[in-house]
Amino acid sequence: MPRRFFHLPDLPTVGYATTAERTGTDQIMLFMRGIERDRLRLLTIVVEGREKWRKVARTVFGRTMNIDDTALDAMYDYFTLQAARPVDQRELLDAQHNPAVWRDIVTRIMPGIEADREQVKLVTKWIPS
Repeated sequence: MPRRFFHLPDLPTVGYATTAERTGTDQIMLFMRGIERDRLRLLTIVVEGREKWRKVARTVFGRTMNIDDTALDAMYDYFTLQAARPVDQRELLDAQHNPAVWRDIVTRIMPGIEADREQVKLVTKWIPS
């Protein structure tokens, strides 16, 4: 069976129409790129859940950006895609437009994401800085 290649969707944005929107989108992209490079933080965000993410993200971005829940949820879903194993990423991408199927897949793969986080914690603990 031939391999099907895929890529993650574009990063979530808050728009580009105004200077404030462009600045907000740039801040989101820089933040998300930083999280992408810190596997333990990425896995922790996903394991701790969407509600905790919303609370923390509002603190991170402050009141100045005024990011709505739709944008925060898009960011969380993107982090979930990044945290998943490649085979699970493919399933999630296929289910992007079906929230019920997406939730079922995330529920099924969450134990694996939790195990990955524990493994990264352990490896990080024993690797000197």
